[in-house]
Amino acid sequence: MPEVVALGEPLVQFNAVTDGPLRHVTYFEKHATGTEANVCVALVRLGVSCGLITRLGADEFGLFIYNWLRGEGVDVSHIRFDPERPTGIYFVQRNYPIPGVSDVLYYRRGSAASALSPDDVDPDYVGGARVFHTTGITMAISDTARSAAFKGLEIARGKGVITSFDVNYRKKLWTRVEDAVNVLSRALNFVDIVFLDEDEASLLLGVSMVDDVFKELRSRFGIDKIVLKLGVKGSMAYWEGRVVKVDAFRVPVKDPIGAGDAYAGVFLASILRGHDVESAMRRASAAAAMVVMVRGDEENLPREDDLRRFLEGYGRQVDLR
Repeated sequence: MPEVVALGEPLVQFNAVTDGPLRHVTYFEKHATGTEANVCVALVRLGVSCGLITRLGADEFGLFIYNWLRGEGVDVSHIRFDPERPTGIYFVQRNYPIPGVSDVLYYRRGSAASALSPDDVDPDYVGGARVFHTTGITMAISDTARSAAFKGLEIARGKGVITSFDVNYRKKLWTRVEDAVNVLSRALNFVDIVFLDEDEASLLLGVSMVDDVFKELRSRFGIDKIVLKLGVKGSMAYWEGRVVKVDAFRVPVKDPIGAGDAYAGVFLASILRGHDVESAMRRASAAAAMVVMVRGDEENLPREDDLRRFLEGYGRQVDLR
């Protein structure tokens, strides 16, 4: 059994090679991606076994993702192929209309993964893990996928498996903000470790000050392992009574998409491998910085040696002699 089991939708990403509006872009790069898939790859590259529960289309894009995940060492035994629905895709528009910001155009409605259901969730598979991880994106793509995610959380809680949840609110995937708030708030009742940013905290909790965010999550949901992502300001955590702040690493940004997944995956891997919370946050911040330096979410996810070299060499002149 893998140490971590994740549930969610992998997609094929077509990332614009040139900047500007997509109507003027001719060339795209194809990447395997999807938030839970990214987390799985991040974990496996750091030596933590991970399996993904999902559905893929029985098409070329589904085979591409399946082969990518299998090649990375992710357990694919609980991935099903759907002969009737396609693999989801999306396009990335970079540096337009806001410099340094990427926008996405989804083609995932009716995708194979949107047909995920509670029947896809094997209680023994989830119950045999140390951590179960899913996100608010999975809860947004369909009612059945949402039910599958909740089943995973409920099974994990019932079997003493640590539950990890990245809020990952995506406005484009929800019909109404009120629905998102209700569903994501319900999910927090099943969560041991939560990742969120300031905007998500304001949306769900009605507060934005760090101390208030930590207080609300503890008092309303009983969560005492909280990671608050602050973008270029770094990240803060409330971890079993301890508050920790870690700065972000300043790097040239090619594409900011995927930074949060890299952070979550490397943070979880580090915690599972015995790092204290401050070390885990620093390693996660380094991974997030490495990912945004290239197009694609998974290509720059680090292995241990990559992390070591980044952390030891950051801010220093490299001697190439």
